[in-house]
Amino acid sequence: MSEYENEMARLPSLDTLRVFSVAARHLSFTKAADELHLTQSAISHRVRALEEELGIILFNRLTRRLTLTPAGQALAQRVERAVADIARAIDGLDEDSEERRLTVTTLPSVASRWLIPRLPRFQALHPEIELQVIADPTPLDLRSARIDVAIRFGAGAYPGCAVTMLMPDRVFPVCAPHLIAHRGRTRTIDQMFDLPLLHDSSTEGDGSGSDWRSWLDHIGRSEVSCAGGQRFSDARLLIDAAALGLGVALVRASLVTDLLADGTLVCPLRLSAPTAFAYYLLAVPEAETLPKVTAFRAWLKDEAAATAAAADLPDAPALTGEPSAEQVRSAA
Repeated sequence: MSEYENEMARLPSLDTLRVFSVAARHLSFTKAADELHLTQSAISHRVRALEEELGIILFNRLTRRLTLTPAGQALAQRVERAVADIARAIDGLDEDSEERRLTVTTLPSVASRWLIPRLPRFQALHPEIELQVIADPTPLDLRSARIDVAIRFGAGAYPGCAVTMLMPDRVFPVCAPHLIAHRGRTRTIDQMFDLPLLHDSSTEGDGSGSDWRSWLDHIGRSEVSCAGGQRFSDARLLIDAAALGLGVALVRASLVTDLLADGTLVCPLRLSAPTAFAYYLLAVPEAETLPKVTAFRAWLKDEAAATAAAADLPDAPALTGEPSAEQVRSAA
């Protein structure tokens, strides 16, 4: 038997490694069983058999939960990459399809309020690229999910990914024009806070600086209460509620420039604050230089620059610059 045959004979089956990989990703035999349409006992048996075959403990079986041992963690990372590489290789057998298809994931709010309205321009520039957009509030692992790129709103630390900064963002209050039509100009925060407040609950405590408390802290009005008001789990719902006149919402400039431009929303008080997060484009390193990825990255950077410029409207705060001292005094 050759050395290659000896090595292959010592390898566990690919199916067994796949079962282990799914169990490691979920840290749950039950969830792995659900994904693979097997029983929990079958998953447990397969993993135990793999441990016996390798002579290594892969999972710490604690009360009501699993954790990976250091050896299990190392194997899980390598198996996940290997399975993803095999999947890409199979997809690559249809080279024309693989070269055309670009899979991108982002938040549902960013997909619907920013990316998709701009896609006709990308399609006109690159009709040869077929985009697949995955809108998911949970950050997906690009390699295991076989995704080419992701647009993330975050702090910028994404180990293992090629990262391109796209644009910063700012938050400011918006509402429907008819909500304040009878009030005249809103000159102070106290006047504005007489109106119902709308909240994006997903931003409260996430560190992005996109919530009312962060905004008030930035403009020096930390003593003002902002706890009351209706809450929505997604920025799209928040923006829809504001457009319907349900109250004043604190929104990211990137998501409402078009609604400010067409008058659907107005800014009752022109005080903005920078978000702690920014927009980044992520790619797995092996996909970073693919023509379809470089084309999409170049287009995104142009669109991000245009968004920053469009946000500097007469009726909306700019994306750059701090509130002036006069603005802060007048709002106090």
